[in-house]
Amino acid sequence: MVDPPPKTDPLDEAFAAYLKSCDEGTIDNRDEFLAQFPELSDELRQLMEAADLIGRVSAAASGLNVLPAAPGADTVALDAKSLQDGSGADLSGGDPAVTLPMPNRSKGDPGPTLPFELGDYLLLKVLGRGGMGIVYLASQRHLQRQVAVKMIRSGILAGENEVRRFYTEAQAAARLKHAGIVSVYQFGHLAGHHYFSMEYIGGTDLQRKISDEQLSFQLAARYVRDVARAIHHAHQNGVLHRDLKPANVLIDEDDQIHVTDFGLAKHMDGDSSVTGSGAAVGTPHYMAPEQAGGDSDRATRQSDVYSLGAILFACITGRPPIVADSVMQTLIQVVHSPAPSVRLYRSDTPADLETIIAKCLEKLPNKRYASAAVLADDVDAFLEARPIHARPRSMLIKAWHWFEGVPLVAALLGRRMLNPSVNHRRFQAAVLSLVLLAPLGLAIAMMVWQQSRNAMPDRVVIAGGLHGGVYDEVSDTLAQRLKSTHNVATNVVHSGGSLDNRDRLLSGEVAIAPMQASAINDDRLCVVAPLFYEAVHLLVREDSGVQSILQLAGHRVAVGPEGSGSRMAAELIFDSFELPPEVLPRVEIPWPRLIEAEAPDVAVICIGRGSRLVADLLASQKWSIIPIENGVTVSLQHPTLRPMTIPRADYAAAELPEAGIDTVGTTAFLVSRLDAPGELITATLHALYQPPELVNGLISLNRAAEWQGLAMHPAARLFYRRKQ
Repeated sequence: MVDPPPKTDPLDEAFAAYLKSCDEGTIDNRDEFLAQFPELSDELRQLMEAADLIGRVSAAASGLNVLPAAPGADTVALDAKSLQDGSGADLSGGDPAVTLPMPNRSKGDPGPTLPFELGDYLLLKVLGRGGMGIVYLASQRHLQRQVAVKMIRSGILAGENEVRRFYTEAQAAARLKHAGIVSVYQFGHLAGHHYFSMEYIGGTDLQRKISDEQLSFQLAARYVRDVARAIHHAHQNGVLHRDLKPANVLIDEDDQIHVTDFGLAKHMDGDSSVTGSGAAVGTPHYMAPEQAGGDSDRATRQSDVYSLGAILFACITGRPPIVADSVMQTLIQVVHSPAPSVRLYRSDTPADLETIIAKCLEKLPNKRYASAAVLADDVDAFLEARPIHARPRSMLIKAWHWFEGVPLVAALLGRRMLNPSVNHRRFQAAVLSLVLLAPLGLAIAMMVWQQSRNAMPDRVVIAGGLHGGVYDEVSDTLAQRLKSTHNVATNVVHSGGSLDNRDRLLSGEVAIAPMQASAINDDRLCVVAPLFYEAVHLLVREDSGVQSILQLAGHRVAVGPEGSGSRMAAELIFDSFELPPEVLPRVEIPWPRLIEAEAPDVAVICIGRGSRLVADLLASQKWSIIPIENGVTVSLQHPTLRPMTIPRADYAAAELPEAGIDTVGTTAFLVSRLDAPGELITATLHALYQPPELVNGLISLNRAAEWQGLAMHPAARLFYRRKQ
């Protein structure tokens, strides 16, 4: 199958036909010619006017002599000595290497050679060759000056796109009038060759300057500042350069810069780009990421700012910011890899200069300098030792940019990393090793942590209760047993009762504490063991005349202190029988003072059955116990209470009824924090059930094992499961 011929741009074809007609002298009226292309007339007229503008441009001649540019430059320089001592190419016309670009000649025909007459110009010598054009040193006879003449390298076989790009360069340069930009003099089309003449600069170029010597920071900064000023002028006139590099910066004998080669320029005020969307144009080492990524047609002023930063980097270090083994690798790294710090290659670089370069080389255009003029102002500030406006990257940003260079991280971020550094590869290997070993390390760490968390502490603090109360008795005995069996230091602290013990547990002041069930109201607390049942003893003075709880109204009642188990149980009962403080005044006094004549008529004590305290009060024959009726109703209203009976045997000397005394009661528990060490809980349980019985009425081990429906400490749950 024969491939179809490539599509051509109708505008290019029309303009080429116009130029051919002008060359042959067959066009009489421009409007008649435009009438042949009604759909393209506006755009075609703009190209015609651009060609007219270039043709009208003329300026004073320049007598400067220049050095040959680096290979690949379209506009180059020439050393004046090569014209004097015969060095370089033969000017007499015998060297085929310097023949004019006429690829349509027959095999073996060298064609015309230098010197060669091209209209008013006498082409003398090749100054340099680029990818598209050839630049000659020429003498313009009528004005008697030396100029540089650029011609399309493919000669009369140049395609429409080549011609259009050639015009774009000439048009872009011709509209710029700045001391730092090489001027275009004249445009023409003779003998099948498109050409334009331009200012002839003597001296050298910045690329050769960089190669020959290490530039001082001040000189490098001055060069780039002046280039930035020139480029700002181009931007103000709607022209983007898009191919800024050291080889395109000429330096004359007065050490002043001149920007050249606008072959890839784009007019911002119209769609005059010579590249289409998706084309990457420019020199890879100095190309902005958006150009390297194929968005050259979307280049902005910040794209040229990036190139200026890359030039400054090269001026200081002698190399571009990003260098790879191939063009493709360079383009990928320009797009994806952060630019290195200039101090990696020249450690004595001033911090402000490093900051300026880093801002120019930001990947995102909006993070660079807003314009070339702003960049030039900051470089001026550096040269004059004034504070610059750019701010250095933070250590966090620098660390992140370095981290992005790790191949695995780059892959996860969707970036391509072809040549990671040795340090990045080592870091990745270390991280992967850690990842592979992490499960084992984590398991070991968890085992060590679990063991340390569950280990027996060196010192155990246990909360007691009111001085002389049953909680104190339980805690003292536990402390003595733990000390003797596990050789740990123990201490018992007296407290105000259940609520006080709860707060001490939560704050970490104590490790274990006894308390009533109603005080266990925090998810951080858990049960170690049920201790004993506490019965509510409703005591009345014999001479009070009170025989029922319904007769309490108007009498003072002695209750335990705020936060104690007795007080909590008493308030629940008073609530059930609707006895608020204004009906039944509460009085807080120590229980031993109940034998005094001034003591209240009623006392509510929640304590273990057979309590010595209650037994002593009953033995005085000044107090008696009365029942609490409707215990089931009270327990339904307050689930922490349960119906109970105080048997006659608990207080034999008091001659209680044969059936005992009906009342309600609650349960006292030994409590800890959920994160208490497992070994401490296990040791405490062993001490709790060690004979003899810790306290009268202690709930037995077998019955305690039936309480596992509670929020119990894991070690306690395991302990009871094994005892079942």
